[in-house]
Amino acid sequence: MNVVINPTLIKSLSINLMFICLLLFSACSKKELEYNKPAMYWYESILKEINFGNLEGADSYFSSLQSEHINSPLLPEAMLILAQAHVDKEEYLLASFYLDEYSKRFSAFNEHDYLGYLKILANYHGFKNYAKDQDFVYRSIDDIEEYLETFPKSRYTPFVEYVYIKFKLGENELNESIASVYKRKGKKEAAEDYLSRNREILEGIKIKSSYMPWYVRIFNW
Repeated sequence: MNVVINPTLIKSLSINLMFICLLLFSACSKKELEYNKPAMYWYESILKEINFGNLEGADSYFSSLQSEHINSPLLPEAMLILAQAHVDKEEYLLASFYLDEYSKRFSAFNEHDYLGYLKILANYHGFKNYAKDQDFVYRSIDDIEEYLETFPKSRYTPFVEYVYIKFKLGENELNESIASVYKRKGKKEAAEDYLSRNREILEGIKIKSSYMPWYVRIFNW
């Protein structure tokens, strides 16, 4: 059986193959040249990647900005932008990372209550994803208690108190789940230990009665 080879087809395939190789080579060359750039180049690249929804690329560009321009005034702004971008993508642990870094390196004292509030808020939104993670719940509660002790009169304190109650109720539910598992395994002492923690939790939560204006109360007597 004779096989007829079409010269035009072979030529077309060869051209396409060369074109693909050229694109790959160009992409690799461009990637290799991505260094020693001005701070504004990295900053704009971060924004572009965020707009494209590619936060992994944005994080990578941030690493380059930080590595090559450690004292750039664009760094703190980039951190806050990336923190918000990760919150929007529901990547709360990465958001907390950027907020922690910003707080350690760039924040003034009068910003600390706001940054602490943002981190607590990120943890609160992430709670639905990590509700069964004991370490996450305990760390978040510790952060909130430290915040309330440090900034008792902050404008954000009422919001933080609300989040605190949510986390404590979440801890209560988590303890009940753990106690239930221990009960099924016949470990009554361990189950009772977790249930006793819940009694302490409920006793320790101070829930304030909501304010009701007089003109509302007259319809509820």
